[in-house]
Parts: sequence; structure tokens; C-alpha cells
Amino acid sequence: MRRFSFLPTELVYGFLILWFYALWNWSFGYKVLTSVLVFAIFYAFRKISIPYRDTLKNNGEIFLSPIHGVVESIRRDTSVWDEVPVAHEVRISISGWAEKGLYLPTAGEVSYLKANRGKKIPRGADSQEFYRPMVELSHTDFILTSKNQTKSLMRFIDCTYGQRPTIWLKSGDRGRGAACFGFYPFGGTLIIYLPQNSDILVFEKERVVPGQTVIAAFKDVK
Repeated sequence: MRRFSFLPTELVYGFLILWFYALWNWSFGYKVLTSVLVFAIFYAFRKISIPYRDTLKNNGEIFLSPIHGVVESIRRDTSVWDEVPVAHEVRISISGWAEKGLYLPTAGEVSYLKANRGKKIPRGADSQEFYRPMVELSHTDFILTSKNQTKSLMRFIDCTYGQRPTIWLKSGDRGRGAACFGFYPFGGTLIIYLPQNSDILVFEKERVVPGQTVIAAFKDVK
């Protein structure tokens, strides 16, 4: 079942048993209600096959979208990431109905992973809400170091009615580009910080698709 859904296998079978029981024993109204509920849950936690675009180029490397979502804002030359004095920032909102998978944007190694408790923010909140001190926000930081030793930070900020992302990797683990490394129950907000030597290739309000949409291209990668 892991191939088709992010729900635990036991829960999938439980919902199927409930659905068949309702179809066999309950009245028409409850049959319809149960069917709608079960299919809505399966749809919300569906897992789909992700097409993959090679993340290496002749003159460098590209950074693919790690999630399904919409680009809400882009800021260049920010200084909010301690490891990189100046970085570009791309903020993406993840709908509660979007496919929830998290996919590696390029082949690399997890060099840092930490979850932090704090205030949750609605994905549609004003931009300034996301720029308050990070110690105040419920978020998970995920730093990926690519094969060319380029570091990028993915910061998952939890939605008011959501949960923190479930990530199957740990620091030191490696993976190929577009490999599924977890999922984000009920969606939220992802802020990506990229090094200054990168070209941002998306625009605000663009819908991004993991494994296909190129968020940025790294220049002069040695």
C-alpha cells in the first residue's frame, strides 16, 4: 500500500473494512457518507509517481521542486541563514489537498535535520508572519549538501491545522534526486534558501511539480 498512499498500511485496510461493512450493513445515507469520507481521506494522502529530470548539467547543477505547491514569494540576497551569509529565498505554500510527498530536489547528503516547536502559521498568512524570529515558529530545518558540495536549506513551517512533516531520512543519509524522503500531512509552508551563486527560475504564483519544475540553477559549481 505504500506505493499508492502515505497512510500506514494498517490504517488503509481499516478504512477499506469500514467501507465494505458500511456498504453491506448500513442505510443508503450512511453508505454515501462513509464512501465520501473514505475516498476523501485516500485522495488527501495519495501517493503518485513522480517524473524525474536529471539534476546535473554540463556547467553545473539544478535544484528541482521538492513538493507540489504554489510559489508565494521570492526574495533575493537575504541574510537569514547562518551558514550562508547571503542567500536567495523561495516561499512555497502546500495545499491540504495537494499530493503530500517530499522529494529530494537533487542528489545529495542530509547534513542537518532538526524539528523545532513554536507557533504555527496559516499557509495564507501575510508574508511578514514568516519573517519573525525562527525560534518563535514551529518548523523543521533540512539542509541538503549536493554532490558538488552546494548547500541548500529547506525550512518547513507548520500550518495552524497541520502537523510537522514526517521525514524518513536522518543526518548523514544520502539519496538520489526525486527520491521520496517523507510527506507533509495536511500541507503547510516550505521556504527554500539557496546560495547566492544560483539563478532563480520560477516566478510568484507559479505552480511547481516535484521532479520537473526547476526552482534554481547553480552557477560556477566546482
